[in-house]
Amino acid sequence: MKSLIKKASSFGSKGKAKAKAAASSKEKQLENSPATTEETDESRSEVNTSATATPPRLPSLRPLQLGSYNFDVADTTPYIYPSLYDEASTMIDLSNLIYTLAELRELARNGVLSDPAKSLRILDLPLPMETAMTVIKGEAELLREVLGDGAHGSTLSALESLMMKEQLAKNKKEAEDGNNNSSVSEDKGLSSWFNTWDGCLGGGFSFDELLDNMCGDVMNAKTAEEPTSPHNQHRDVSSSMIYHVGDLKANEELVYAIGVNPAEERITVIFRGSVTKADFMTDANINLMQAPDPYSVAEDSESDENDSTIGIHRGFYDYLFAEKNGKPSKYVEIMTHVEKLVMDDVNRRENYKLYVTGHSLGGALATLFGFYAAARVGTLPLPVTVVSVASPKVGNIAFARMFAEMESQGKIRHLRIANHRDPVTLAPSVSSKKVLAVTAFAFSPLGYLALKASGNAGDERDVFYHTGIKMKLRKEVPIGGQICELSYSGASLIAGSTPKSLEVDDQEVIQESNKMSKRSTNDLPMVQYHYGSAYAERIALVENELKEKKLNDLYLEKAVWKK
Repeated sequence: MKSLIKKASSFGSKGKAKAKAAASSKEKQLENSPATTEETDESRSEVNTSATATPPRLPSLRPLQLGSYNFDVADTTPYIYPSLYDEASTMIDLSNLIYTLAELRELARNGVLSDPAKSLRILDLPLPMETAMTVIKGEAELLREVLGDGAHGSTLSALESLMMKEQLAKNKKEAEDGNNNSSVSEDKGLSSWFNTWDGCLGGGFSFDELLDNMCGDVMNAKTAEEPTSPHNQHRDVSSSMIYHVGDLKANEELVYAIGVNPAEERITVIFRGSVTKADFMTDANINLMQAPDPYSVAEDSESDENDSTIGIHRGFYDYLFAEKNGKPSKYVEIMTHVEKLVMDDVNRRENYKLYVTGHSLGGALATLFGFYAAARVGTLPLPVTVVSVASPKVGNIAFARMFAEMESQGKIRHLRIANHRDPVTLAPSVSSKKVLAVTAFAFSPLGYLALKASGNAGDERDVFYHTGIKMKLRKEVPIGGQICELSYSGASLIAGSTPKSLEVDDQEVIQESNKMSKRSTNDLPMVQYHYGSAYAERIALVENELKEKKLNDLYLEKAVWKK
């Protein structure tokens, strides 16, 4: 534990010093380097610059150190990953749930509850998921007033979906162990819901009807003793539990929760998306900072010889790694909780996996947290799985390249879910430095020349890129297309080319968004595509298509690379 805190805390002190020194060294190497990027060549031609105004260029990139995309850890029992649909839909549900969970806990702390005697249980940790569902249902009227009927409905839908999946996983394990006698009969309890549920949001029932049945069925479905299996001789408590919630300073800091699901043998870190002023200020800070790569920090090396830096969205990085008032960063805080959960139970150490998820800002934080967590050696079960929902871009080309390397080496899996026409998933395109340069070029060519001469016009390092396996969800099937498109963001990198920052149809979305930006948010139809409920609706449309797919197989298929 002390080793973890010591190493992770170097992000705030020694890590920043390393990043600064490495960045300074790289800038010196770039002063007289030749032109390499198409964008800056065109810009130089348009404004007729002289040789003295040549902007800084990218150094030659080292070859990628690629693995074979094998996510099975040697000498351990293979982990049975859920289907692509189950992984995606479960993480979408959890990403939606944390909004209401944090809001309800804040109301409880402020003494604003309809039934305090029962609902104050929401502050107790660890918190069983059944208890969370009961409290949220009991405070339905208050939550509808605070969150709106749609948001409250989405939360209830997320909870019922999670409970169904958990019970299905338990029943599956019981069947595999030959203990079907302890399962719930098909004409009683949750099984009756499984047989009639149509996979759509709310299962075709009203939320009140659904929760009335769910709360009763969950209690009926609980068995007196949890079965054991050769794979798991030390089964955890039978119910999913929320062990930690970081929300005491929700108006100033990021909000997260950590849960354990024994049926799926999974520890999950969930980050909340943008709600407060601090959240939105974090989103807006699109400057790219040079941060230490995860290996230089994990190794805790005193030498700068092999240190390198990567460009990361400053707002996201500071939100996760900044140390305030002498307190450890949120990264250290969360990792301390996660490591304790892992180390306290031998079954978790040997058989569990770590998942990280979140919606919007939460998706970006999940990507960044998973990236650094996956570089740790010996403290966490690898690979780390990130499922980001509606996430903006997190880092530059150096970040994307290192992410692709870690994926190929079996250290991290990333499923990035993006609704078609969700503008948040397409941003940011470039850093604030490059935005300034583009603006200067448009209004003052001389000002642009000055920026280039000083090395502040930006280059390829100031462009943001996505990572992971992209799942693009559409509302309906397009002509000649698919409702769900799957691709790998790192495919072009491992092929030796620079990935596209935006696809053609994505550029059209941004242009349309820019035209509408002067209107009220109520007049922006694309905003609705970003809501968590929109993601829940769209993933339900592709259940049958994704039930037979696995994320690991997609890496082998989409990477198109053989060692």
